[in-house]
Amino acid sequence: MAKAWKEGAAGAPSFASDFEVLKKAVLQVTDIKTNRNKYYAIELHQAQGGGGDHPFRVYTHYGRTDDLEANPNAGVRESRFFGSRGEAEAQYTKIYKQKTSKRKGYKEVDLASSRIGSHKARGTSSGHVDAKTLERLEGEKDGKGKKAKAKKPKPSQLPGPVQELVQYLYDEATNALTQTVQARITANGIETPLGVLTVGQVEKGERILDSAYDVYQEYAETSGAAKRARLHDRLTDLSGEFFTMIPHRIGRSRHAVKRAVLDTLEEFQAKQETLQLMKDMLQVDGEASGVLFDPEIDKKYDALKCTIEYVDPSSSEFGEWREYVESRQLKTKHLKVKNVYRVARGVEQERFDGKVGNEQMLFHGSRIKNWVGILSRGILLPKIVVSMGVNRTDAGWLGNGIYFGDASCTSLYYTSPGRRKTRFMTIARVALGKPKEFTKITYGMDAPPPGYDSCHGVRRKKGFTSQFDDDEFVIYRTEQQKLEYLVEFTG
Repeated sequence: MAKAWKEGAAGAPSFASDFEVLKKAVLQVTDIKTNRNKYYAIELHQAQGGGGDHPFRVYTHYGRTDDLEANPNAGVRESRFFGSRGEAEAQYTKIYKQKTSKRKGYKEVDLASSRIGSHKARGTSSGHVDAKTLERLEGEKDGKGKKAKAKKPKPSQLPGPVQELVQYLYDEATNALTQTVQARITANGIETPLGVLTVGQVEKGERILDSAYDVYQEYAETSGAAKRARLHDRLTDLSGEFFTMIPHRIGRSRHAVKRAVLDTLEEFQAKQETLQLMKDMLQVDGEASGVLFDPEIDKKYDALKCTIEYVDPSSSEFGEWREYVESRQLKTKHLKVKNVYRVARGVEQERFDGKVGNEQMLFHGSRIKNWVGILSRGILLPKIVVSMGVNRTDAGWLGNGIYFGDASCTSLYYTSPGRRKTRFMTIARVALGKPKEFTKITYGMDAPPPGYDSCHGVRRKKGFTSQFDDDEFVIYRTEQQKLEYLVEFTG
């Protein structure tokens, strides 16, 4: 292998300051067993204007990933010099194959904008990046290829309460993400110590999580100690692969890293929620370039593609919905409505299947970090999570559907408070049609029984036996519901 010269080393061959990056890759490995959390950037350079005896070089930048968060300039930089492109490419390929071998375990990551490597490579994409992301990043530059200067925010055209709501929901989603994932929000998007994540990178994480869950299922159903140990060893490897793709804040100590092994249902659910949150945030950021970082609240609002109107607290409309929410408490009496907003997602309005009939106004609660996603893409059918077998808090007892309740206190238990000490639930118009009633939990359904349009888990009452603590209404087609109100409350 050619001699590697550390940056600034005495006697190192000179190389032109102006060069072209012919090839590059950003590699990462998180190995829980050995407490490794490392990156390795590799680039092939060609000097401009001749380059003397060494017109080509292989440039590498490597170190511990956690160090980059505190010091973006951390790590070791080395160069290997060559007289021909063929020799340089052979060296590049050799290093790449060595690092990505099973023994070393590095994986290439897809970044919309790299934060490591040479000064020429930083700020450029690495790996496979979708055309839409590249187009967005290019659109942020001026005609000379430089980053466009930030514009002074325009005054908002939104009513004050709507501005406050939008900022509140974005802040909660952002905080939840950055406290879990080793990332920060920048003008380019979700930026890890290595660079800006892409949707494709998140999807790689999803595929690894699916594989890990397959192993976990076998692990949970196995009683033999030796086989369980082998399966847990495999879970440890896959957990490391997951954190390689999606950097998390898992700590540097060996004990902290060991605790990060994904080996409980709760951990799989938490990671799936994190990935969905990342996709939601990347989606709204793609709707309006850099909206997560942009101070203009109107751009954040527009990226939701959802109409939000504040209901005046002195109006009869507010009074009616406050009474509707607060009176429908079966197990609590402390739920209090603070604000009500009319909401309308255009796509839902167009697709709503009113022909099903039996429309009811029902409640659906969710954690505060999820509302940017729900308002921007609607309530999702939980196909991925339920197919993985994860015990969801908002679905599962009547299969793979969207769950609603007719008691506001039921939705309360699926919410979480934000910095204003308030929570959120939606009131949705739901076309139940002909519901099939159940008194026993029935897993695995993807649709109501033939002849029915929805399912109803009937709650137990005095003299009436049922496995359901609350009335649960389930639909299996998103066209049977549309969001109409967002309720902010304490409870």
